[in-house]
Amino acid sequence: MILAFATPLGEGTNNQVEVRPAVFGMTWLLQIGYRNVILEVDSQLLVDWIMQNATPPWSIHAQVQQLMELIRQANKFKCKHTYREANAVADLLSKESHKMTSPSIYNSSQQLPKEERAYYQLDIVEMASFLRRKTKRIKEPP
Repeated sequence: MILAFATPLGEGTNNQVEVRPAVFGMTWLLQIGYRNVILEVDSQLLVDWIMQNATPPWSIHAQVQQLMELIRQANKFKCKHTYREANAVADLLSKESHKMTSPSIYNSSQQLPKEERAYYQLDIVEMASFLRRKTKRIKEPP
């Protein structure tokens, strides 16, 4: 793990929420000197925009162009689609960001919140994981 982060992005479309973290991550990687990058995202649409297989909507065209500028600064770049089910750590960090007022950056797996760290460890050993969610229980019949 090189970097994990959760940052409050405010309101926006699902497309904006896919592009902004990619821009943040690419900016950070380039600033610290990484030039060989594999970007894993859970949005096939974002992969298509990056690979220029589809045209982004005008509302986020500038953000996608900013991302493409950053990508051009890399020596080697590969973008991979990862299914959401196989991307539990990022999904949990995304949900965590809605509760935040400032960004959190994690430089090691030990810094991750407890649940995210557990899913990261499952990823390391390539074990399947299932996201859990609390269910509402009705204690008295209606």
